[in-house]
Amino acid sequence: MSKRICPVCGIGALEKILTSITLSDPSGIEKTIEISEYKCPACEAEGDLFGENDRIIQDEYKKMRAEAVASMLEKFHSKKISLSAAERVLELPQRTLSKWKNKSMVPSASAALLIRYVNLFPWLLDVADNKFNPKNAQQIHVAAAMRDLCEMTKGSDVTSLSAGIVENLNNAVFYVNMEKGITQRSIMDTVTSASTGLMVHSGACEYSYET
Repeated sequence: MSKRICPVCGIGALEKILTSITLSDPSGIEKTIEISEYKCPACEAEGDLFGENDRIIQDEYKKMRAEAVASMLEKFHSKKISLSAAERVLELPQRTLSKWKNKSMVPSASAALLIRYVNLFPWLLDVADNKFNPKNAQQIHVAAAMRDLCEMTKGSDVTSLSAGIVENLNNAVFYVNMEKGITQRSIMDTVTSASTGLMVHSGACEYSYET
């Protein structure tokens, strides 16, 4: 029995029951914590009778969020993302990201969500740097998707890889061209020579076709 009295009936000496639960964060962080529930032998009321567990759980989620954001910001360097540049385009106060990185300040849930998006889609910083211009945003998005597609389809024996869009007034064709070993004639040579009036948009990949 605990020394606490039931808040429902006011007379029962409560029985304290400890329970372990596991909390998880979208970044893969998990933490097991202990929460308390109470049971009154007099009126049979039971549960979190004092509303303490919600606060404990939220406090732990804040710690996990801070850890997750710090971990993601550590990876920004390998992705060639400057913290100061990111602060500028996202219009964050100076050294905000540094404070989140060293955990001297805990980001809000919405701020953590922003970092998750940027960590997953770094090209969003380019969109922000272009003042969220719709046309520029589309071009940045498509270029990023094409780069990712290039990396996904590039095998160890591929010596050259390109991607782009061939279009005229009525049609558009998206292409990915891979060359293995001995230099081959690019598929784009065939497409452009056989399609009068087509324009070639390239440069979306590291290995791009140049017209």
